[in-house]
Amino acid sequence: MTINFFYKKEEYKCLSNFWECRVVVGTREYDSGELCFHGEKFIRIAELCADETRKNALLAYGAKFLKGPINGNIVKKMGRSFILTPAELDLWTKISIQVQVEICKYKYDNYEIVREDLHKSRGNILIHPAMRCSAEKIKERLWEGRAVIVDGKIEIIGYNMLGNIWMKLRDN
Repeated sequence: MTINFFYKKEEYKCLSNFWECRVVVGTREYDSGELCFHGEKFIRIAELCADETRKNALLAYGAKFLKGPINGNIVKKMGRSFILTPAELDLWTKISIQVQVEICKYKYDNYEIVREDLHKSRGNILIHPAMRCSAEKIKERLWEGRAVIVDGKIEIIGYNMLGNIWMKLRDN
C-alpha cells in the first residue's frame, strides 16, 4: 500500500532529488534534482530582488549549484549556508513547490526509469520519508511524510509534498 523512496534505497531511487541525473530548468542545467532545487532557490529569489547588491550575491551563490557534481550532503549544507532574510524565506516557501514540480516533470519527461518506477508504483502511496524525525516533528515537515496505521487505515503524517508531486504526475 505504501512505498518509501529515498536515495540510499535502490528501488525507486530515481524519485529522490539526490539521484544523480541531468535536470534542466529553463536554460540552467544541474546534475541532480537537489542541486537544481537549491540553485533555483537563490536564482529565483534574485530575479525578484530589487536591491542590486543582494541580487548579485544571490545570483552568484545560485550559480554554484549549476552543472558540476557535488556530494549530496554538501549540497544540503550549501543550501543552508547562504542566509536568506525572513522575506526571502517566505518567498521561497511560496515558489519552492513549483520548482519541485518542474524538477519532477523534467525527470518524468526525460528518464524512462522514472516513468517505469511510477507505473510500477500505481495503486500505492509514495512516501518520501523523514528518516530521523520524531512523530511529532514530522507533522510540520513539508517535503517528507510517514505512514501510520490508525484504526486499521493508513494515514500519512507530514505533508509528504515530494511524494504527492510524484503521485500527481503518475496519476495524470
